[in-house]
Amino acid sequence: MAGKFTQHVFNLGFSSGRAIHKLLLDARSSSAHWPSPSEVYCIGNPNISSIQLSSIQSVFTYVVSFLSQLPNRYRIWWWNLLQSDPLHVLVETLLIVACIVLVVLQRRADWRFSQERKKGAPTDKDIEHLLKDWKENGRKPLVSRKEGTITARSGWGESKCLEAGSGLVVEKIEGSRLFLDLELSKEKNNCKLPQSVLNFATLDYIATSSSPILRKTALDALKHYGCGSCGPRGFYGTIDAHLEAEEAVSKFLGTEGAILYSDGASASTSTLAAFAKRGDMLIVDEGVNEALLTGINLSRANVRYFRHNDVKDLRRILEKVKQQDISLKRNATDQRRFLVVEGMYRNWGTLAPLKEIVALKEEFHYRLIVDDSHGIGTLGKSGRGSLEHAGLKPMIHCEILTFSLENALGSVGGMTVGSEEVVDHQRLSGAGYCFSASAPPFLSKVCVESVKRLQGTLDEHESKSADETELTGSALLSRLRESISHLYSTLTNSSHPYALKLRNRLSVTSDPISPLLYLRLADEEATGRTRSEQTFILDQIAHHCLINGNVAVVSTGGHVKKYLQLVPEPSLRLVASASHDKEDVEVLVKALGEAVESVLVHNASQME
Repeated sequence: MAGKFTQHVFNLGFSSGRAIHKLLLDARSSSAHWPSPSEVYCIGNPNISSIQLSSIQSVFTYVVSFLSQLPNRYRIWWWNLLQSDPLHVLVETLLIVACIVLVVLQRRADWRFSQERKKGAPTDKDIEHLLKDWKENGRKPLVSRKEGTITARSGWGESKCLEAGSGLVVEKIEGSRLFLDLELSKEKNNCKLPQSVLNFATLDYIATSSSPILRKTALDALKHYGCGSCGPRGFYGTIDAHLEAEEAVSKFLGTEGAILYSDGASASTSTLAAFAKRGDMLIVDEGVNEALLTGINLSRANVRYFRHNDVKDLRRILEKVKQQDISLKRNATDQRRFLVVEGMYRNWGTLAPLKEIVALKEEFHYRLIVDDSHGIGTLGKSGRGSLEHAGLKPMIHCEILTFSLENALGSVGGMTVGSEEVVDHQRLSGAGYCFSASAPPFLSKVCVESVKRLQGTLDEHESKSADETELTGSALLSRLRESISHLYSTLTNSSHPYALKLRNRLSVTSDPISPLLYLRLADEEATGRTRSEQTFILDQIAHHCLINGNVAVVSTGGHVKKYLQLVPEPSLRLVASASHDKEDVEVLVKALGEAVESVLVHNASQME
């Protein structure tokens, strides 16, 4: 069919050329004098001879004759072509009709769009009214303030300063305390705020935000490199600081290579979408975070979810897929298959049973992708994350390990580590790497120093310039574990006077060794209340802790939950840090106990 079509095209071109040649010969023979190009060129000259004038007239006569004969000649040529090659005529006619239809439809669509824009466009009077309203009242808030009430069981009325923690502007962090910019915070908040509060809100696990070593590193690198990199990594955005960060993290985790992304969330999103494509299979824990779920959606792969941290349910799904392979006579190696989990789950504070998951991965021949954004720098003997904590190694037990640098390492961006093939593949297939501007070089330098600080291998002059009280290496990790242990034991200590007030009202749902602690309403308090009611109660507890207890905690009930596969219950999130001491934990537990007593007990007694 292709050979015949090529022959038709050749015949058409040959016939067209022959017909044009014949037309030109006929026109030349019918003309008494065929003007030369020089004679035609003298048309613009006012001194034209009679011979030249006759030449111009003959040209004009030829053009008129040629144009008048063109339709008839084209009709004859078309009819002859139709008789000799009807298939070609049919194809060409359909193409011409299609082009005309597309042009007409496009113009009609453009006309309709312009008409709709005219209908929806504000008039000059409307514009003047909107401008006047904006000048008098200012910009409307992006989100309306909550003025809701709790239903029958609790019955609280309006709270004028319920959103006390939603408009805070942090000026700086020193040790375990947040210092607030009161002027900017007051513009967004009607409450009387304290100058500084105890920080149990930010994900500053090993106190990187107030480290003198890292601050000096950032300042020196900022003076040397400037602020931004001004380009994607693949073009002109790669700087030596980026390569140093990749090398440092790769050596720290014992992998062949590492790739640096400029955003923590896009690291896991781009990594997953780079390896899983349409037709592949992903077996995913239903409790993974939004960044992983975005990558799953972008991959267009076939997805199956297993219950959160339920190894038995994971085995059930893997065996079901295996049975389908047998019934369909499908070779499992013809399809790329991955297990996707988090090392420490951001929205739950729980740890994945990685040993059991790796055993199932090897039994059923899958690859493993782990997002360890909250395990790197917090778990494991040397802070190498949840894999080290489980006695596993990247590349051997986990093919793809991705994580954010924005938590324990105190930088910006994210990384994916693994074999050389895993890293190189993403340099052309990772969307966040190819199309986003690279990370600021001075923050990549901070990443390098954070790894050294975590290992305890800082240079001698850096150690001398640092504060004598700053901890590094194993001492830093030991301090973090002590803080986690003391916080967990105090909250669950029934003999503690303030922790006793939390009993049967708030319960800890996270893992005892996790620096992310989640407190949700106990069953006795949650029963009979809707999600919005529980969220309102926890918001009030967090507000009371901030205003009356000078402690910053996070209420998660109002967080983004649209894109989650499994939405966690409304909770209070507490973050343990190496900067916390026992006195800080006592202040926190006291503030929580008084807040719970004020919000739950006092208001309940008023209702009675």
